[in-house]
Amino acid sequence: MRAIILVLILSVFSFATTIKIASYNVNNLFDALDNGNEYRDFKLKSGNWNEKKYTQKIKNIKKVIIAINADIIALQEIENEEVLKELAKNTAYKYATFKTTKNAPVGLGVLSKIKPIKTEYFAVPNVKTRDILKLDFSVDGKFFSLFNVHFPAYKNGFDKQQRAERTLRRALENVKNGVIVGDFNTPYSKNSGKNLLYHIQYAKQYQNLWEFLKPKERFSQNAYGKKRAIDHALLSPDIINSVEISYVCGSYKVYKRGLVDANDYALKINKKPIFSDHLPIVFDLSTDKKEKCKK
Repeated sequence: MRAIILVLILSVFSFATTIKIASYNVNNLFDALDNGNEYRDFKLKSGNWNEKKYTQKIKNIKKVIIAINADIIALQEIENEEVLKELAKNTAYKYATFKTTKNAPVGLGVLSKIKPIKTEYFAVPNVKTRDILKLDFSVDGKFFSLFNVHFPAYKNGFDKQQRAERTLRRALENVKNGVIVGDFNTPYSKNSGKNLLYHIQYAKQYQNLWEFLKPKERFSQNAYGKKRAIDHALLSPDIINSVEISYVCGSYKVYKRGLVDANDYALKINKKPIFSDHLPIVFDLSTDKKEKCKK
């Protein structure tokens, strides 16, 4: 009888899985072909971009991705699907999902070791780029939805940012176990006003994981003399309350290893970031309820 009970206990715990999720704005990862949609500095005829620089950039970003070793990593500022596949080549990532809009310079990518069971796209009205990419996953029979976003920059108009935020809110309707990651181009804040995430954080009660870090540690973009927390990870209340899948306490961090100088600024060559002007953000989810935060 004891042996049977032991087997049953071990069987229950064997189905508990922890997965690592990351988000990384790779900063203008363009290929070495001109299709007419590139930013000016990344057109081959500009003389600022070429095959050698592209190959080195791929090598640099792939090095970071492999070092992070996430199960799922959401990427922003990828030019096209072929670039994403190049990043996945000779890595543990079997699944590559890409989304962009017609004539847009860059798009969104997700590399995963776990097969997505469903993929959806949400277009932001009257904005040339910045569609929202949603992937559904299943781990130990528990389902969750990952949203990868890249909101327009504030300099391009707050109204465009608001359209992206409203599109995301609509996409979140009836979502169970929601995970939102990406570059929101808005700093972390608990105030209303022009805090783009206010409604998602408070009306929809999504937990912003920056809250788990000390103020001095809250930055994900660290170039050109500025440190800003504009990349975010938000989790739905059912994940925070551990209904089926839990946030692993203490797992949220900014990945800096080999990417920053002594002052935590992005490493540069000739005043340009070697890797990116953003840093990856990383956290874990688990189907083991013992990992649930007490907060």
